[in-house]
Amino acid sequence: MPAQIEVKNISKSFGKHEVLKDINLEIPAKKIFGIIGPSGCGKTTLLKTMIGFWEPDSGEVKYETRNLKEHSNYIRQIVGFATQENCVYPKLTVRENLEYFGTLSNVPRSTLKSNIDKVIRFVRLEDSSDELAENLSGGMQRRLDIACSLIHKPRILILDEPTEDLDPLLRKDVLALIKRINYDDTTVVMTSHLLHEAEQLCDMIAILHNGRLLKCGTPEELRKSFSKEDEIHLITLKRKYSDLIKKIKSKDVKKIENAGNRLIIRTSDSEGTLSKILSAIKSSDDKIVQIDVRKPSLTEIFESLVKKSGEAPRGH
Repeated sequence: MPAQIEVKNISKSFGKHEVLKDINLEIPAKKIFGIIGPSGCGKTTLLKTMIGFWEPDSGEVKYETRNLKEHSNYIRQIVGFATQENCVYPKLTVRENLEYFGTLSNVPRSTLKSNIDKVIRFVRLEDSSDELAENLSGGMQRRLDIACSLIHKPRILILDEPTEDLDPLLRKDVLALIKRINYDDTTVVMTSHLLHEAEQLCDMIAILHNGRLLKCGTPEELRKSFSKEDEIHLITLKRKYSDLIKKIKSKDVKKIENAGNRLIIRTSDSEGTLSKILSAIKSSDDKIVQIDVRKPSLTEIFESLVKKSGEAPRGH
């Protein structure tokens, strides 16, 4: 089955400044696909090129095998887009905003009211449907903005930094909404500079840096490609590790750090090393208080990929 969205060899410059450099992506249907990277790396330019707001210098974008340039009217019917800045009208109520954007999206009058009622319930703004947008909290405004992009029931939703400028509680609220949208079989493409956020939410992640695609895959695939080593963090009751260190040393154990109250073991064979640890502890008079195996975080992966690329980050 072909990808629902295909980005093929997309490049984009503004004047002499090359913002996107030969980007290729295949985005599957009904998944949450994250495009991550620091501010100024080209994420917003990529999204705006993907929806046809800007025309690429080279390359093409396809939705469900249809070329964006040749089938823009059809693609507008199946794609919703919410920008980084809220686009709702402050002097219109929640319901009036949805009616306005529904009309813009050519939702038939016969179904518009029903669509509005459903989307208001879906984003949980029932108690505020007659409130002016300017009187809503930041999180509620963001939910309304996303609701406006859902009013025509798109199969694909594209979100630019949907949690930008929100405090942790409001961010959690919006992330939960994105999960519910995806649970409804809607493909979600979103950008974020918060790598831990994408790691928790996204099924697939593309890492962008200075307009180049560094890596793309599931979070687990990215971790595996980044490092073949795991870290084992161990705390024992007595917290005396000198004898244990001698017993677990092997060619698979790359580094052992005695961090005071815990032992940190970097190994290329976590199962084998764990077995040695358990055996050594069993034959001693000590007991395990805590033990866990940790994979590298996306932040560590990103930093490693940037170093390998040899490019310093551009200014914002």
